Amino acid sequence: MLTIAVDAMGGDNAPACVIEGTIQALRESGNRFSVVLIGQSEKVEPLLALQDTEGLNLRFMHAPEVVTMDDIPAIAVKTKQESSLVRGLKMCKAKEADAYVSAGNTGAQMAASLFVLGRLPGVLRPTIYAYFPRIQDGLTNIVDVGANMDCKPEHLVQFAEMLTIYQRYGAGIENPVTGLLNIGEEEGKGSEVLKQAYKLLKEADSKGKISFAGNIEGHDILKGNVSIVVCDGLVGNTILKFGESIPGFLGSLFKPAVQKLVGAGDLDEKAAALATQLFKSMFEPFDVEKFGGVPFLGVDGISIVGHGRSSSRAIKNMIFMAEHMIEKQVNARIAEVLSEA
Repeated sequence: MLTIAVDAMGGDNAPACVIEGTIQALRESGNRFSVVLIGQSEKVEPLLALQDTEGLNLRFMHAPEVVTMDDIPAIAVKTKQESSLVRGLKMCKAKEADAYVSAGNTGAQMAASLFVLGRLPGVLRPTIYAYFPRIQDGLTNIVDVGANMDCKPEHLVQFAEMLTIYQRYGAGIENPVTGLLNIGEEEGKGSEVLKQAYKLLKEADSKGKISFAGNIEGHDILKGNVSIVVCDGLVGNTILKFGESIPGFLGSLFKPAVQKLVGAGDLDEKAAALATQLFKSMFEPFDVEKFGGVPFLGVDGISIVGHGRSSSRAIKNMIFMAEHMIEKQVNARIAEVLSEA
């Protein structure tokens, strides 16, 4: 049976929502894996006592320290060895757990994953990706979204290669297509890093490691002509945070506009409710909680990170993502491909 270590202290709503999401995952899965909740006993155990956990494959491990969102990643990893973050990853390193899940400090989790688990053979830099909505069916992933700011051309190529493997074997996309985010479609556009990355991506395409569509621009991201958008972490994180702000921004415009129409008698309450329901349904593709979290690609183990605002539903789906990564053996496939000449 698979064992998944879950950080009970990770996230804005921890530990309550983590406990709830963990129990939901175990119940919905029919207890097909076991979970070790890791956190401060004085905060976790009283909440666990309020839940009906009888018969569930769930146990608790005390960790006296917590890595907070304000902690500096490298320092936190070195100074908080008794934290739920480090203890959980050490369980994975010791093969006492098959995966680690947290909605805590992303930078600290990346640093700890590198420090404790190390890199897969051949990996220059591990990376993290994000899901984006698209007009066409399927999914679009942007990589990198914050783990690597100062990327070299070869890093961008590896990001594309690793994400291609994930999409092919982990997401069931038969032919993932990569686009290099740039200021124009022409081959000679962009910085020297992007120009060199373009050449290296073409070479990777010729070797069959990726399918490269060339440069794409910002307006191409939502079209869905490519399933992988490659950029450095500064650009990717900016796009991600901007995208996350869109539903809330448009909602702040929509609500008073509808109220104004209702107040003027141009829209009745039933029509207003229907319009509101339709408006909300438009933003279902922006719902990242259905994926829960994403794995760090390139680390020698399975380390899943979620949004700090994760709900119990997101925690549940993060645990399912961890199980999925274990079963699909994505890490083994990444190591195999990157070891090829």
